[in-house]
Amino acid sequence: MSRRRRRRRHSHSGPILGRVKSFWSRLSAHPVRAAFIGGLSLVAVWLIVTKSLPYALAPSQPDLALALNSNNPAALVAKAEEFKKQLVALISVGDEQSKPEDVNPPETAANTLSRLPAVKGSAGGIEPVGEREALRKTIRDLAARAIANDPLNASAYRLLAEVTSGSDRVRLLMQQSLKRSRREAIAAFWLLNDSIYRKDFREALDYADILLRTRPALTTYVMGYLSLVAETPEARDLLVKKLESAPVWRRDFFEMLPFTSKNADTPLLITTALRESGKPVTQKEIAPYLEALVRNGQPDLAYNAWLQFLPSSQLENLGLLTNANFQSKPSGLPFDWQFAAGVNAISEIVSLEESKEHVLHIAFQDGRIKFPEVRQVLFLSPGRYRLSGKLHGAVAGKRGLRWQIHCTTGAKRILAETDMLLGESEQWRIFNLEAQVPAPNDCRGQTLRLFHDSRSASEELLSGEVWFKDLSLERVPTESGHWGPDP
Repeated sequence: MSRRRRRRRHSHSGPILGRVKSFWSRLSAHPVRAAFIGGLSLVAVWLIVTKSLPYALAPSQPDLALALNSNNPAALVAKAEEFKKQLVALISVGDEQSKPEDVNPPETAANTLSRLPAVKGSAGGIEPVGEREALRKTIRDLAARAIANDPLNASAYRLLAEVTSGSDRVRLLMQQSLKRSRREAIAAFWLLNDSIYRKDFREALDYADILLRTRPALTTYVMGYLSLVAETPEARDLLVKKLESAPVWRRDFFEMLPFTSKNADTPLLITTALRESGKPVTQKEIAPYLEALVRNGQPDLAYNAWLQFLPSSQLENLGLLTNANFQSKPSGLPFDWQFAAGVNAISEIVSLEESKEHVLHIAFQDGRIKFPEVRQVLFLSPGRYRLSGKLHGAVAGKRGLRWQIHCTTGAKRILAETDMLLGESEQWRIFNLEAQVPAPNDCRGQTLRLFHDSRSASEELLSGEVWFKDLSLERVPTESGHWGPDP
């Protein structure tokens, strides 16, 4: 080390050492002051060791925390949680195990415990009932001590409820736990289950709202209970009023309702009630219901439900093909244009600069593509139909594009498709197809789609771009001159 650095270090350390020596010399001159400061220091150390440190140690080392302070509520709760895991392990192999799907009021909170992560118990068969009771008593004592030292401890009340017998007493303790902290998910879930059993649907909706706001991970389970409420006539109005207030989980509810409800009419009853109340569903909210009906082979129900939510202006101008000239922004619903996600390709609606017309534009980058399929579900009565339109652009590849109409249900039988659209066309040219729609029993609903007719990975190489406009779908006479199907 150079002289300059040593000199700089000594220049900084010298004043500090001087201050320390001066402080101790003053304390030596005043023994009473020294004793007072020493006493304060000991009190501070004692407070840290017995008060603050146990809270820090409680989550990971509750035994050490209790050794420092036997009445620390955080450590008492953490220790009770350890014993609860042992109790869960015993219940999981014993005759007290509950079924998670049962909707009934447990005599104890054993069914709540059984939903928690279990730990492996000791080897062998079913543990003695006496051991379970001993664990319950230990948990009960620890929780009671925690409440005595911290009356606002929500976890302690919940733990006490989980080892208490009698639905009324358990309910009261769970309510006290949730009252102190809305993040006590076990308490809220138990109360939700209990309210559904007692048919107290107003309370059930409140507990479901708490869980959906504080524990999004439980959304799937909570929505199952809300479906029960939706399917109960005397409770449906309460649910509608809750949805009218636009809770944060409203959209999630409509996304999951078609999958959780047993009655296919339930989503329609809810959406109709909301429309009549002045708080109608949005297109994104009704979309899952319509798509579920189409997917389940009920496009007729989906079409009728869709008509009920169309604006009067659109209903008056409704044709066989919705938004045929791409003048409106697609709603994304099955009976309007839907655009799939593509790779190395894009499908979009654009406006032509020269004519201000709205057209469908498909563009590809060089290389292998995943075609962004364009589709719309139709609901055509039996008969013969002609689809026509115009296109121009250039598409290069082994296989081209096709417009196709196929049955939406069953084996999705192809009714008609255009020739392969491939090559270059500088001017607008016409394309068309004619489809014979059979009886409804054979073809309930149809799907019009634009797709890339590739059959293998090597045929997914495509480049260029193409525009479509002036689409039209009309009914035409059959070969026998009738408007219905050929005899």
